[in-house]
Amino acid sequence: MYELFILGELMNNPMHGYLLHQILNGIVGPTRKVSWGAIYPLIHGMLADGLIEQVHDEQLEVAKQGRGKKIKIYKLTDEGRIRFFRLMEEPIPYSPDYELHFYTKLKNFELISKELQFLILHQYKDYLRYEIRHEEERLEYASKDERIPGEEQKYIQIFFRHRLEKLQFDETWVMQLIERHRVDGQGLERE
Repeated sequence: MYELFILGELMNNPMHGYLLHQILNGIVGPTRKVSWGAIYPLIHGMLADGLIEQVHDEQLEVAKQGRGKKIKIYKLTDEGRIRFFRLMEEPIPYSPDYELHFYTKLKNFELISKELQFLILHQYKDYLRYEIRHEEERLEYASKDERIPGEEQKYIQIFFRHRLEKLQFDETWVMQLIERHRVDGQGLERE
């Protein structure tokens, strides 16, 4: 997911690692942070794999950052562009990071075909339906399990209903995107 994020950010403009780190942390939100220990080894691995390369420009070399360190600017290679499109095409494995991975793809929609956008939206819809079925089963199980004390059962059901309603809201949202995409090919245009 972080590799896709970096490749997507570099599709249009070269950037330095500090800016990539800032943007990524802005995306993941205030309670979850991506460490430098995750970003820089990934950047070094992507350099080694030939997906990105350091920009060697005399003006950039004299630019300083913070405590006198040279800023290292990275740009995408042709191999990196190929990898970006492959990652956009790959289905996202169901995991706790699924939504963040989906949002990473969503922010890159302007770079891919309408057909691939449509496929990604449908994959997200399928993921939500999988999660909805799971929450419905948990809610039903919790309501019938006599081993759970009454007050505890009440709050468990409140939690499960709340989670189910959030998932249903997201499903409605993605279905609206799919329908707009189907009707006018716009998909993400706001009214």
